[in-house]
Amino acid sequence: MTHRTRLTVAGALATALLSATPAVAATPGAGMPYTWTVEKGHALACTGEREGVRVSIDLYENSAFGTHAQVFVETAETEYVHGGETAGGLFDDGRIRRRLLVAPQEQTEQEQTAKSSRTVLVSGSYTTSGPRRWVHEVYDEPSGQVVSKGWNTPLAATVTVNALGRRVALTCETAFAYDLRVGRPADSGN
Repeated sequence: MTHRTRLTVAGALATALLSATPAVAATPGAGMPYTWTVEKGHALACTGEREGVRVSIDLYENSAFGTHAQVFVETAETEYVHGGETAGGLFDDGRIRRRLLVAPQEQTEQEQTAKSSRTVLVSGSYTTSGPRRWVHEVYDEPSGQVVSKGWNTPLAATVTVNALGRRVALTCETAFAYDLRVGRPADSGN
């Protein structure tokens, strides 16, 4: 049996097992019912620096909980920040291209007139960089113990950010796509 066939068979079996799980079920070892959701998306965390401008980005897209972007652009004088949910997607069939508004982190009245919000352009590409991998994690959230199981696929990403007149190439230490079933306590509100 070839490697590809084994992966296909394993994927089909995993899909059959996951789809047979009821929407609300008791998790082994837990005394409370869990609500299961399918969560698909991408996660990317990158940093870089050029000519005194340091950039850090965290991009996260989740089919169940939306799209989030966190961007830090830092100079010796000011740190600009964008954080939170964003409308629309960040990842588009191998491409990343998004304009975001960053604002100075802390402003005094004098700085409010001297420094204003800036637009940054995050752009790049991503591609699969290895075989998908089965994951099973159990972790705590304020609502209780969460069970996550499914597939992670590593990505290779090339990303730049145009900010404050500089084009900063980033190195991405975290880059993956995921397709998970996530169980949370049924009364958690998620």
